[in-house]
Amino acid sequence: MTDSQMSEQLSAVEMQQRDRDIRGRPPRLPGLPPSERSQRQQMLLDEMSMVVVDGVRKPRDDKPALEIMIRHAELYKAHLEVAQKYLSDCELDIRDRELAILRIGWLSRAPFEWGAHVKIAKRNGITSEEIKRVIEGSSAPGWSKHDRAIVRAMEELHFDSMITDDTWADLQEFYNDKKLIELVILAGQYKTVAYYQNSLRLPLPETSMGLLAR
Repeated sequence: MTDSQMSEQLSAVEMQQRDRDIRGRPPRLPGLPPSERSQRQQMLLDEMSMVVVDGVRKPRDDKPALEIMIRHAELYKAHLEVAQKYLSDCELDIRDRELAILRIGWLSRAPFEWGAHVKIAKRNGITSEEIKRVIEGSSAPGWSKHDRAIVRAMEELHFDSMITDDTWADLQEFYNDKKLIELVILAGQYKTVAYYQNSLRLPLPETSMGLLAR
């Protein structure tokens, strides 16, 4: 893996073009109209359309995307249940989780994922400066050994589907066996998110800045 691959920088023009490719074009599938929803689909949509933020239950701002995904409601529900494990039954620190998701989201050129998780990351202790460093990658100066290992692991999984021995040894200094497994599965989970968000061109929430979010 070359340094240029690891960095994967995007120019402002390239970012805007990628954003337009996804945000500026209609979704590849329309939202499922209420008249065509089964009772089960409607129930799942109602359930998915709420989120808990700082202990308060609020409507999600990505309902148009959910109205597309309920076309395959049971599969999407199963997929979300993996994500829920990281919220309710996970040993990884939230900050570590978000650092990993940000790097995967950036490498995947995923405006929906990146924009959403910049907001979540900033609520959980990741600074704007660190977010800019995520874009530069593991070779950027200023990382702690702990954070650099997380970012580098995501790069290695993205480019080679394998964490190297050196990076694994660094992670083992900080993580027990369960956390190591969690980190690898997390990478796959959010790579999948990027795949379907990008490929279906799911509509971004109006408040999302996409790849321009910092």
